[in-house]
Amino acid sequence: MHNRIDQIAASAFGFKRPRLCLAPAAALACLVALAGPADAAPEAYKTEWGPHGVQVIDNHRLPADPGQRRLRARIAYPDGAGPFPLVVYSHGFNCYRESYSGLTDHWASHGYVVVLPEHPDCPTAEAKMTPEDIRNLVYIRISDVGRVLDALFAPDQEIPGLSDRIDWKRKAVAGHSFGGMVAQITWGQPLKDLHSTDNVSYALGFDAAVVMSGVGQMPQMADGSFNQIRGPVMVTGGTLDLGNIGGPTIYPWEWRMAPYLLSPAGRKYSVVLEEGDHYLGGLICREDRGGPDNKGGAHDAEGLAILAGATTAFLDAWLKKDAAARSFLDAFDQHAELTAGRARFARK
Repeated sequence: MHNRIDQIAASAFGFKRPRLCLAPAAALACLVALAGPADAAPEAYKTEWGPHGVQVIDNHRLPADPGQRRLRARIAYPDGAGPFPLVVYSHGFNCYRESYSGLTDHWASHGYVVVLPEHPDCPTAEAKMTPEDIRNLVYIRISDVGRVLDALFAPDQEIPGLSDRIDWKRKAVAGHSFGGMVAQITWGQPLKDLHSTDNVSYALGFDAAVVMSGVGQMPQMADGSFNQIRGPVMVTGGTLDLGNIGGPTIYPWEWRMAPYLLSPAGRKYSVVLEEGDHYLGGLICREDRGGPDNKGGAHDAEGLAILAGATTAFLDAWLKKDAAARSFLDAFDQHAELTAGRARFARK
């Protein structure tokens, strides 16, 4: 599966490892760094493969307590001494972890350790879900993210090639679709208590969040819970990215942008891709989820390039305190015209 993803990426993006170019020339012009002189020509903001080679551990097995489910994780990390900031990425429902490599390995090449836990709904999960697992899946996924943090920062946990190279003081949570919801919750959006009228926070102390195709109001979310989503957060979606929580109701694309639209102002950023679908034409989640049968189109290399540049700028700004990235975000809503109408950027 991983080799197939590499082949798709090479065909779509025009690169051969170890160097990655995430976009054609038109897309490279869409994301600019504003650190140079005022009269200097704009430069693309990290849409190309970064300075680091990337190492991948496909199935690192995290420690488990007696009776606890076995949990594997895909880890992409940069060559170099580090220490590097951490991003924990929660994949979409029934999605493959490696299908996000076009984005997560891009982050790794720019100096991030990216860990994707294998939630029980992943097609490669070692055990099938029980009916109880399905009912409690959101809580299992929240626990998985917490287990990643516990394992990576445990003093007796050794990961070949990674010991002492993760900076636990700088960490972000990210996710797509159901994983976007998990990112919202572990970032700080409270849920209803199962046995009372109280609200319960499952925040795990992250410093920033990237929510890709997240969710609007859900039955288990506390009333007014979007007011608890603080910054810094970047939310991404597309105008073909409709919402469905299992019933007959189909929500418009704006529903998926709720973590931006309904949350209070302050260090919030949004990216909306015109004609962008939920799977970027099959470049994320699962290859077979793209195409017209899934309200998608051809592989959306340009859309992925836009998201790669924007999210890298966001991570650089808030985890690395990079001045050029912060300048880029300070003028975020002024960059949309550089995408020739493909993307809408907003901030508040």
